[in-house]
Formats: sequence, C-alpha cells, structure tokens
Amino acid sequence: MSAAELQLVPAAAKQGQVVEVLLSGFNEPPPPVTFRDGNYRAFPLRKAGSSVYRALVCVPTNLDPGQYRIKCGEHEQALKVVSGGYPVQSIRLPKGKDTFDGSPGEKATVDAAKRTVTDEQLWQGKFVCPCRARVSAGFGLKRSVNGKLLKDYFHSGIDYAGFSGAPVYAAQDGRVLLSHNGWKLHGNTICLDHGQGVLSFYIHLSKILAKEGQAIKAGEKIGAVGSTGRANGPHLHFSIYVNNEACNPNQWFAKSF
Repeated sequence: MSAAELQLVPAAAKQGQVVEVLLSGFNEPPPPVTFRDGNYRAFPLRKAGSSVYRALVCVPTNLDPGQYRIKCGEHEQALKVVSGGYPVQSIRLPKGKDTFDGSPGEKATVDAAKRTVTDEQLWQGKFVCPCRARVSAGFGLKRSVNGKLLKDYFHSGIDYAGFSGAPVYAAQDGRVLLSHNGWKLHGNTICLDHGQGVLSFYIHLSKILAKEGQAIKAGEKIGAVGSTGRANGPHLHFSIYVNNEACNPNQWFAKSF
C-alpha cells in the first residue's frame, strides 16, 4: 500500500470558503477528518476513483484569520485562514420583523436539516443561479438593523431582489429535504439535499412547488419569490450549507466540486 497522504485544496482559504481535503493511501474507509472541534466524513472521489477520498470542510465566516490544522488519523496539514473582507450593510425592518424569533419548532427543524449528511453525491458540476434578479445583499455581510449592529451575525447567503412571484430554480440536482409553509422567521422555505453534507436553502418564498422527498434537477422551477417570514420586501434568500456551515455560494457558481 502506498504511503497515506492528506492534501488541502486550497491550502489558504477565505472565511466562508470550502476546502477539499483529499485523502489517498488510507485504509478504506479512512477515519474522519477533524478541523477544530468538528468531524467530517470522507467519501470516494467520483472523478478520481475509489482510491481517493474527499471531505468538504467550510471555513466558518466568523472564524478569526490565522493558522489552523486539519487532521486525519496521524496525518495533518496547515490551513491558512484569511479575511473575507465582508462589509457592513444597514437595513430597516418593520416592527415585529426586527427580531430573530421563530415559530415553534422552526429552529430545531432547520438546524436538523443543516446537519444532514447522506452518502450519494447528487450534484453534478457547478451550481446555477437560482433567481434571475439583481443581488441586493451578498454573502458574509454584517448587518445593522434599524440602527443596531447585530452581534456575532453574518449574512448566510445571497439575496436576490426579484419581484413577488418571480420564478425560483433549483441550483443543482438534489432531493427535497424540507418544504414548509408559514414559518415566522424563514417564511415559506425549501431545502434541497445534494448529498455528502451539501444542502441549499430557498427562503421567503411566496409559493412552494416542490414536495418533500421529490427528486429535483438543476434549473427546475421549485417556487416563487416572496416576502414571507422576516423580510423587508420581496426577495429570495439563497444559501448553501456544507456540513452544517454556511459557505459562500459564489464559490459553487465558479467551481465544480
């Protein structure tokens, strides 16, 4: 057996960026990859054959820049985390929508979805834009709401300022994990499971066109833009989570994992 090797791609990553941890020469399956206090499953890398495994690790957007270690068994590599340079955005919300209070069970249901890790990689290639509208808020923004800076907050996705009823499309192949109407915070929400810890969320919808358990193809219409939940006007909040960590969707639009 060849000597085990752990490789990071890239070896220096911005806050909110996903790092591929490539494992070769390990026993199959390899042990979990560890980063800070988290454990990450590695899966056979489809394009390289079963002898190479990969774990996807997202650098938390609020993690301080510096040097960190990513490990697998006795092997480890240094990861350099650099600032994402995310700015502050000021917004105003009407009374009653300026809190993070959710509906009963809302937070627990959404948090459970974010922790989902299924074995099969369903996505193929780059992710596609879920809404043909201008971007009104980018990933990673810090927020000042009604004149008050939110502590320990960053914008977990991208906002598309589409008109109410504008179509919303699946960003990649997947299966509907959540399809829920009427939440106080998220509003009408869809979550697609793309496999191996990768999920996409579509929030504040006016209409949902996908049912839980349904197989979805990239570019398929799954809903419509709205202002349900905690929203100050019609828009789609779109986010991608990797192993329970929000990551910058622009990386997935530009790179094929």
